[in-house]
Order: sequence, then C-alpha cells, then structure tokens
Amino acid sequence: MEKAAPERVVLSSSVGDPVRDVSAVSAPHDGKGRLISIFVGAVLLPSLALSYVSIEFVPALAEGRKALAYENAGRTLYYIEKDLVMSAQAQALEAARAVGAERLLDGRPDVITPALRDAGLDPGMFTSLRLEGSSPGVPHPPRKATKWTESPREVLTGMDPPAGAPADEPVPWVDTHGMVSGILRYRYSPEFVQRRLIPRYFAKDFPNPDQTLVVRVSRPGGDPSHPHPEVVYETAPTPDDKFEVARGIENPSFRGLKLLLRYKDATIEKRERLWAMGTVGVIAFIDLMLAAGLYLVYSNVRREVHLARLKSDFVANVSHELKTPLALIRLFAETLELGRVPSEQKAHQYYQVINKESHRLTQLINNILDFSRIEAGRKEYRFAPADVARVVRDVVEAYRFQIEQQGFELTLDVADDLPEVPADEEALGQAILNLLNNAIKYSRENKSIRIEAHRDGARVRVSMTDRGIGIPRSEQKKIFEKFYRGEDSLVHETKGSGLGLALVRHIMDAHGGEVEVESAPGKGSTFTLVLPVEKS
Repeated sequence: MEKAAPERVVLSSSVGDPVRDVSAVSAPHDGKGRLISIFVGAVLLPSLALSYVSIEFVPALAEGRKALAYENAGRTLYYIEKDLVMSAQAQALEAARAVGAERLLDGRPDVITPALRDAGLDPGMFTSLRLEGSSPGVPHPPRKATKWTESPREVLTGMDPPAGAPADEPVPWVDTHGMVSGILRYRYSPEFVQRRLIPRYFAKDFPNPDQTLVVRVSRPGGDPSHPHPEVVYETAPTPDDKFEVARGIENPSFRGLKLLLRYKDATIEKRERLWAMGTVGVIAFIDLMLAAGLYLVYSNVRREVHLARLKSDFVANVSHELKTPLALIRLFAETLELGRVPSEQKAHQYYQVINKESHRLTQLINNILDFSRIEAGRKEYRFAPADVARVVRDVVEAYRFQIEQQGFELTLDVADDLPEVPADEEALGQAILNLLNNAIKYSRENKSIRIEAHRDGARVRVSMTDRGIGIPRSEQKKIFEKFYRGEDSLVHETKGSGLGLALVRHIMDAHGGEVEVESAPGKGSTFTLVLPVEKS
C-alpha cells in the first residue's frame, strides 16, 4: 500500500494550565502564604468594616430622607394652596371687571347677580362681591399700583374692613389710570368652589406632568350642614384613603376644606424603605464582588507561588535525572577505557548499562525539548498514515530487555486487523514510551505490565495496564498538568520531571484523540490512548 505524503501541522496550544485545589497549596509555615493572607486580610477586613458602618448608617439616612420627603410634601401642599387662591383671585378680578365699578360700589346681591348674568357668568358664583375705597363715604387716597401678587399685604395695609364686616378676601382694585383706588372684597359660594373652581384649577393649572402625585380636596364633616366627611375632588383614584400629608385652607372662600397628598405608586414610608433595602443590597453586592475578586487574586497568587515551587522542584529533579545517567555512563566508560573489566561478560553488562542510560537520557532530553516547543507554540507534528501495531511493537521491543531485566512480566496483545490512522509516528511512540516508563517507575512488588491494541469502531485503542501504586480519583485529572506529581511516597522517592503525562495529553489532543485513565490506590492503573481512524 502506497503511503500518502506527510501532512505538516503546527500546533500552537500550550500544555493545559493547572487549575488546582488551592486549599492544600500553602502550608501554615509557608512565609509567602502568610504574607498573602495578611494582604487579603488587610484589604478585605477594612472593606467589611466600612460596609458594616455604611449599613448601620443607612437606616438613619433613610429616616432623614423620610423626614425630608414629608417636609417637601407639606411644602408642595402649601404651593398648591397658594396657586389655587391666586387662580381664584384672578377669576374674581376678571368677573369684577365684567360687572363694572359702579355696580361693585353698590355691592347689593340684587345688583351683582343680574350683572353677572348679563356678563355671561354664573350668577351664583359669589356670595359676596363689592368694591370699597372709591366711595366718598369710605375715603382712601389713591396710590400708585404695584404688583399685588408679589406683596399684597403691603398694598392692603390700612385698608381692613370695619369691625363686624363679613370675612371676605380682599384684592387691590386698580382703576383705568393704573392707580390703586380701592379694595375688591369677594367670597365665592361653596357650590361654585366645589363644582367649578377646584376642578378647573386641577384640570388646567395644576403642575403634575408625570402624574406621580395624588391630591384630594375634602370636607372633614362634623358640622350640621355636612355631618360626614366628603371628597370634593381627587386628581386620581386611590386604592385606599391613606394620605400622608394634610393641610387646611385658610382662604375665606375655601375655609373648611382640606388638601391631602400622597404619592401614586407607594407611600413615602414604603419608598424610603425600598430605598434603604436597595442601598443595603448594593453595598452587600459590592462586598460580595470585592470578596470574590480578592479570593480570585488570593487563589491566583497562591497558585503562582505553588507553580514557582513546582518549577524549582522540576529543575532539581531534572538536574538529578541528568546527572544519574551521565555519571553511570562516565563511570562504566572509564572502566572499559582503563581495561579494568575482569571478563567479557562483565564488559557486555557495562555496555548494556551505557546503552540503557543513554536511552533514558535521550528520552528525558526529548521530553524537555518537546515541552519547551509546546510552551513556545512551536511544536510540529507530521501526520501520515501510520501502522499503530508496528509503532507499539517497536517501542516494546526497544525496551523489552530493560523491562525484563528489572523483573517485570510483560504481556503484549496487539490485534491483527488494526487499520492505519493519521498520526505522527514519532510523537505516538513517545506517548506510548512515556506511559511505559511510568508503569515501570511506579510499580512496587507486583511487577506486571500488559499492553493491548485493538480497534473499537472508528477508533483505535492502545492500553497500558500495570499493578503499581494506583492513583486516587481526586488526582486523576491533575496528573496531566505540567509539573504535577502525585502525593504517594513512592512518587516523591522516584525522580521525574512531571512532564510525561502532560506531553501525552498534548500529543493526543493534536491527533484529535484523548487519553483515558482507570485507577485505584493499590490496584494499579490503566492508561488508554484513543486515536480516531479518520483525522477530524
């Protein structure tokens, strides 16, 4: 079968970054861990203290806001009353000018009523309408007109009605020459006030653009003519009669009526309670986000400290791994060179040791170089149709003698119908060799290794089973992280770089496959390389 030309692929992904359980990263005696804890406490605790003070301050602030809201509502009613009275005064002046000064000077109801009717106005709108000051019987010296709406009390000083006169509303009367020549006194009839004056004001003159305020005009009741409370006018229907602010109207035409105010959607107390709850919620949310952020910073710093320690251990382990084979190679090479070998059989053993250690050294260097290429994003794989069975057999045969010399029972079971898969044979062989080396290094008394390769549908599975120390479930994902080494004592006694399984995973990711692990402490492990028959 003619093989296709190799496909050159450059893979730029890095070996999986470690995501560790940071709870066991820093020991209590770790100085860096203590510094990190002090830093987090120095930032987090003052923040929590400030939040506590803020939360304690929020209820008092809410009470202050509520008092201010009540004050503003009362001020609003004051301006509503003022606008209503001024609107009534403007209408009274307009009606008085329509009646005329002569009739106003007369002031009798049987004169005023026909005059109002002749002017097209409601004849029953006033109970009293008269002009004082221009009659010779009641002299008042003319005075220059001022803006009575700004300071009417100054204009009316000295113009109070005689004792016993009806309590009417006085308005300065300005004649055609622009001079204040008298006082217009009026009092609207209650029926006109309730039926026409108040509805007209709230319909045309009341400023309530967003319709957030509900104002009611009511008569309290309790007098013989009105024994029961009565709603005169309401700007909007209310689900209940709970008005928060009330103000009595002192104007003679409106005397006995009361203004009441509330917010349409919620009471002042409810609005401020919601504000306080929202403010506390925002403070708590900020605290939560700050705590989460600090925890992430804390975790990342601790992880970096741990990673730095792992790198330091990696350098120490690699140094030892390099020194050991180099020392053995030098020792036996010098022995052979000096001719101090007692027999040819012994010389042959020395040659085997030199060969074995050189292979070990080559694999270690290859792992380090591959890892550096992966970290730099320059690792290249050359894909071509590969015979998986041949790759597995070649790796096993190259190391069979070394394996059997160490007392291992090696079983090889490779199916005859394995299809070719698109793969980089060198990288695939390195992945199998890394698994084989781990099986050798982490086995104790029960030295048995079984290697299987068979087809599983559209995939080829290569399994490596040993009877070694096994791996706890909590570590079965971590072992594929760079520099990570398990917690078993044999792992720490056995030197290693912590890169083998990380490289295996990266190789399988590049091939579109995966690596599976089944293991239990004390029962051994099974690592399986899963390769797709067709490369995705």
